[in-house]
Amino acid sequence: MTTTKDLTERLTGLVGDVPDVTEVVELATPGPEAFVRRNEQLFAGLAEAAGIPLDASQGGLRLADRSVYRGEDGGRAVTFHASGALTLHAGVDPLDDLFDEVLPDEKLRGYVDDQVARLGLASLVDREDTLTFERLWKLKAAGADREGKVSEPVLTRAVGAYRHAVRDLPVLGRASGSVEVTGSGRLSSLTLTLRRFAGDGSGATLDKAVSRRPEDAASEVAARLSRLLEGREEDVRIEPQLFAFGYLSLGRRRAQSVLAPMYVAAVTVDGGEEAERSAHVVAVTGSEKQYLRLPVGVRTAAERRSA
Repeated sequence: MTTTKDLTERLTGLVGDVPDVTEVVELATPGPEAFVRRNEQLFAGLAEAAGIPLDASQGGLRLADRSVYRGEDGGRAVTFHASGALTLHAGVDPLDDLFDEVLPDEKLRGYVDDQVARLGLASLVDREDTLTFERLWKLKAAGADREGKVSEPVLTRAVGAYRHAVRDLPVLGRASGSVEVTGSGRLSSLTLTLRRFAGDGSGATLDKAVSRRPEDAASEVAARLSRLLEGREEDVRIEPQLFAFGYLSLGRRRAQSVLAPMYVAAVTVDGGEEAERSAHVVAVTGSEKQYLRLPVGVRTAAERRSA
């Protein structure tokens, strides 16, 4: 159903403007202890602003890859040692403080933006950078009685996703920040996966890389998917969802010393009735020279369903 040539063309059509030259940016890598100390200070201000009774200054439970802090009323915070990413949870039960009705997106956007302002998240990134709203998610729940009659869905939480941009390029990967609010507008949870914080000493330009042509990068993505599908790409339906150029964050459980230009593709693979539907994210270098080595992981796409 989908040839590699067709996929290449469709991916190329999704990417926006690509600069001719992109800066390779140095990141601060202070190490787990420094990340823990920094985030303990951040938790103090964030928890106070959100009204969450949690005192991280007393220390937390130190695990192999993260430190966990628990407060009163179920409040919890986590620091990830490799990246310095953090999460903060208010401890509100998922079915407490629900919305009375499904509000318009503009109203829900106001709720999450208010929390972003109250928490001062914009001040955490460098003045040369931005942290901007990207997408709104609505979490809903419904119940069913013994006869199978399903109730009308109830809006339980609104989640705003925010994207960090460095040198006017987005830092791709999971959301740079997400803010979840309850029906009364309270903070339910916060995640921050920023690779560059204000005043952390990062931001030096290590090199200026000539950007790779989108067609070449899209062709590599198509070739990788073909290998994952073991040459069966014409037997399945492949739908490109995203093809973007920018920097890439490797995830909160991985250390990273540079921001380098990358292309990131997101596609879905539908093998029909006899195979599963699957989603795949493929990242390839955005310059002729490779500055960031990606972790290796292979999973067969559109695997056959068990009988």
